Parts: sequence; C-alpha cells; structure tokens
Amino acid sequence: MECCKLTNSIIYPILFLVIITLLVGFVHTYGSVWLMNNDKKWKKDGIPLNPKSSSPEWLLLIKNNLTNLFEFPIIFYLISTIAYLQNINDIFLLINCWIYVLLRAAHSYIHIYTKDTSVRGALWLFSQVVVSLIVIRFIMLI
Repeated sequence: MECCKLTNSIIYPILFLVIITLLVGFVHTYGSVWLMNNDKKWKKDGIPLNPKSSSPEWLLLIKNNLTNLFEFPIIFYLISTIAYLQNINDIFLLINCWIYVLLRAAHSYIHIYTKDTSVRGALWLFSQVVVSLIVIRFIMLI
C-alpha cells in the first residue's frame, strides 16, 4: 500500500509547477491589461505587434520568466509524468522533483520581483543540477 501512496505523490510537484506557471501567466496578463489602461500609447493603439520594444522593464521580466517556465521544465514534466504513468516508486525521485519545483518557484519570484541576477543565476544552476539528477535517476530506474 505504501508503494501506491508514494507513486501517486509524484503528481503533486507536477501540479504545483503547473500552478506556478499559470500564476505567472495571470500576472503577465494582468500587467498587459493594466498597461493597456494606463499607458497612453498602449491605451490608444492596443498591444503593439512587437510589445517587447515598447514594454516597461517590469513587464519584460514577467514575460521572460514565463518563457523560462516553458524551457527546461519541459524535461521535468516529461520525466515526472512518465514516472507517474509507469508507477515508478522512488523516494529520491520524488524528493528531487519537489526540490526542483521549489527552486523554480524561488527563481520565478526572484526573476519577477528583483534584479539580482547572481541569486537568480544560482537558483537556475541548482535547478539544472536537480533536473539532471532526476533524469539520471529515472534512467537508472527504467
């Protein structure tokens, strides 16, 4: 019975990272709508065809972070989902999935709310190490 509890638990870090991605997407959408209502140019013309050139830095930071959440986390989603579907029961894998998600959450927060690239870079690097450990462990288990 313990096996089933642990295997089903790997879905939670997956869902948590999906929620983080959705939240960042909502923050980006809110920022774009706010800008359309408060920026004279955006209010008059709508969102420009190339919004990056006329976006304020705070909106670019949110957009860049949203883009980041669709880059390397895809590896996490793939491996974790396959592990879930294959009923792979491994505490090392589960713990590293949670560590990865927490690192990505911290990275998103730092990326959006501060400009400290040294902290953000360290979080990104550690998350890359953890996702690599997830991949290696997954290969060992299949």
